[in-house]
Amino acid sequence: MTAPADMRLYRQDYDSAVTFSSRMWYHISFKHQPTGHKVTFPAIISSFSDTHTPTFGQTHGASMHDPIITLKKTDRRISFTLTVLNGSLAAARHNRQCVNLLIQMLYPTVSVDGNFEGKPFIDIHMETLIQSSKNEALTCVIEGLDYGIKFDDGIINANEGVAALNRSRKEIYPQSLELNIDAKVVIEIDRSDKLRASPFPENYPSYHYSGSSGTGQ
Repeated sequence: MTAPADMRLYRQDYDSAVTFSSRMWYHISFKHQPTGHKVTFPAIISSFSDTHTPTFGQTHGASMHDPIITLKKTDRRISFTLTVLNGSLAAARHNRQCVNLLIQMLYPTVSVDGNFEGKPFIDIHMETLIQSSKNEALTCVIEGLDYGIKFDDGIINANEGVAALNRSRKEIYPQSLELNIDAKVVIEIDRSDKLRASPFPENYPSYHYSGSSGTGQ
């Protein structure tokens, strides 16, 4: 079995954005639950939204004027735009592998006989911007990932004769690209404890930050 890949930040170029995010621990990471593969980027986030949408149903009675309102479910979605910067050819190669691995995480794992083995659940960690009642990461299914290159910021190329990478023997990478991610949160409930079969944290309704543990959803 292949060991899980841990694609960390590329730090050899001492890029200002990477260096600052490393020093301040401003990271965003994606961990694929079925395989354990993980990719990490500097948290250069230009937009972010966390949307909670309850869905209600109505029950009408013969002797009732107003219906009874019942809660069916509550969906939670997070959307954000992440910018990935390439300061050199080596950094561009590294970030390309990270982006490609993240895209591959969107697909389920399949056995040799063609059966699905693992659902594409991904743990997203974004410091204290998003947390669950259980831990610092949110378990999600990414329902949309738009990959866009910002050509106005320039490109990085090199003619090193790497025939294995490109038949023209030239590599071309963008200096800047954007990832627009839309994810649906999977609510985590510990059903082994019937008294705690609830999405609320143990210290509910208190949401004071308590260090390394998740403090609220």
